[in-house]
Amino acid sequence: MPYKHSQSRSHKFTKPKYKVNNWPEYNDALRRRGDFTIWFTEDAITDWRPAKTGSRGRPQEYSDHAIETAILIRQVFHLPLRQTEGFMISVARMMGAHICIPDFSCISKRSIELPRHLLSKATQPGALVIIDSTGLKVYGKDEWHQEKHAVPARRTWRKLHLVVDENHQLLACELTTPEVGDPTAVADLLDQIDSPFETFIGDGAYDADTGSKAVLLKQSDALIVVPPPKTAVCSSAGDSQRDDHIREIKSHGRIAWQRKTGYGLRAHAELAMQRYKRIIGSAMKARKLPQQKTEAWVSASALNIMSNLGMPVSVKI
Repeated sequence: MPYKHSQSRSHKFTKPKYKVNNWPEYNDALRRRGDFTIWFTEDAITDWRPAKTGSRGRPQEYSDHAIETAILIRQVFHLPLRQTEGFMISVARMMGAHICIPDFSCISKRSIELPRHLLSKATQPGALVIIDSTGLKVYGKDEWHQEKHAVPARRTWRKLHLVVDENHQLLACELTTPEVGDPTAVADLLDQIDSPFETFIGDGAYDADTGSKAVLLKQSDALIVVPPPKTAVCSSAGDSQRDDHIREIKSHGRIAWQRKTGYGLRAHAELAMQRYKRIIGSAMKARKLPQQKTEAWVSASALNIMSNLGMPVSVKI
């Protein structure tokens, strides 16, 4: 077995068990996620038509709010574009809303340049900024075809970058090609956060000057909690936060450093990735990058709405 020679020296952890204390409230919140009035709101119906600007030319038929609502319903209920159009027509009929529903072509074209509001404005961010990234499949052979027919996957991927706080609220979202490194995306993600924070937490992939400079440029007094590699050495100046982490790990060990700095809260980012893939899906619906960026941003907004409906309160037993 791999790593068997170091098994005696590895850290042993027992898997903890948790209990949900607010199960009735959380159960009700799970049911409300299927209520289409949560996603097809009265505010969206009121602002279905864009406001008059007084400029020349034919005005748009549907407002940005209407297009955003269509994409939101598509992501939450996992519908293709044409089925999204038909679903919204039936919902508007049952709600008695006298509005015209955009067709699938309009939804796709308008999603390219759909303005994005800041995710952090719809929430009350906490003191932590926890960042991570994962891969989403665009297209390619699945595992069954690979095993049954011995064909290569030939998958095309997109990299999803998410920022979450200690309250499981998504503060920023960015979708890039796989070639974009994790530290490179930090600056664009932090630009989406308009509130101060105290601590920046990331895994070892963010151990780079690019990410640290972007954090300190956004929040000069922020604590950067990123684990350095085992082979890391202190800089010549020896006065950076990374140098302090290296000395702390060398003196007291990596586990003690994690407990002292609160690095264990990085699990919130892992949970956010898991929630995204289980609720929204691990594959993109759109085929072009501009539409995919809008798809990821709307999906993050949907997850925030679900979090505001109710989250489980778990305690260790």
